[in-house]
Amino acid sequence: MNRITTDAIILHSIDFLESDKIVCALTKEKGIVHAIAKGAKRSKRRFPGTLEPFCEVSMEIFVKREGDLLRIESAQLIDAHLGIREDLELLAHASVLLELVKEHLGPMDPSPATYDHLRSALKAMEPDRQWFSVWAVALMNILSSLGYGIDLARTGKAGAPRSVPANMLSREAATFLLNASRLDGEVLQRLSVKASLKREITSFLLAVCNKVSEKRLKTVSFLAKLLDFDLNQ
Repeated sequence: MNRITTDAIILHSIDFLESDKIVCALTKEKGIVHAIAKGAKRSKRRFPGTLEPFCEVSMEIFVKREGDLLRIESAQLIDAHLGIREDLELLAHASVLLELVKEHLGPMDPSPATYDHLRSALKAMEPDRQWFSVWAVALMNILSSLGYGIDLARTGKAGAPRSVPANMLSREAATFLLNASRLDGEVLQRLSVKASLKREITSFLLAVCNKVSEKRLKTVSFLAKLLDFDLNQ
């Protein structure tokens, strides 16, 4: 039996039986892990409110045999990112990042860049901040780390992976994203974006998410509905 201690971001969790939870988490060293946390709903000492989506934790994982479901022995909270849950639109945007990672990274397939991009985005996404630019750049960075780079350098157009049309973005939107991608996190958090530009960029990035995914992401559909987008156009 091997024991692993690792930092992780909880992507998804479901209740199992009376007191357990099944958890999907992103770790920097091991990539996506699926594990059971026995007694998670009862033990406040081993699992003090740590196994919910968006939580960044340090957890102990036990591995019996290759192929077996991993077991989480304990998880200590690093950051719950509670602010994300305070605003529905912010929650919906952040949820897209989690599902995109969950659907595109394979089990035990490390991607340190993906982990770092997601961690930085969640840390910066707070209701009282200018979080939109952070989200947009993080989504592009995560797509790139997963193998779906977006070419924003073409004059007046934005290239995109696979079958996403190259002319979906206006010159203004493509230029904004190109410039924003070159800024550090602190500057992005102070960057105000006008509403019309937000809508165009969000619609484009959600379309990219659907194009590169084998199935439509539930979080993308929810955010599109929340913002009254028609992604079928």
